[in-house]
Amino acid sequence: MFDNSVLAVAAVSAPEVTKKVATVILGQFDDLPSEEKDVLINTFRAWLANQGSAANAAAQLHVHPNTVRHRLRRIEARTGRSLAVPNQLAELCLAFAVRENMPAP
Repeated sequence: MFDNSVLAVAAVSAPEVTKKVATVILGQFDDLPSEEKDVLINTFRAWLANQGSAANAAAQLHVHPNTVRHRLRRIEARTGRSLAVPNQLAELCLAFAVRENMPAP
């Protein structure tokens, strides 16, 4: 069910706490149009799936690597978290895992 993801397991293990974490971190996207929000989320997912490679994520998304880098900087600016700081990256990963594994309203 969780594709061997420790973060996904953590996301559902303490639902009240992790839901709050996701809301605090990803709530910064709530004022964006749905399409724009989806682009940023899909870019982050692709970047993670490609082990942090902007070039490989760009190939997957059919965009230029600089486009991926720009989108990632937008995620950092909106969330106040740096992808270069391990604990902040872990918080982002957890927040996205929570959002992905929450039941639809």
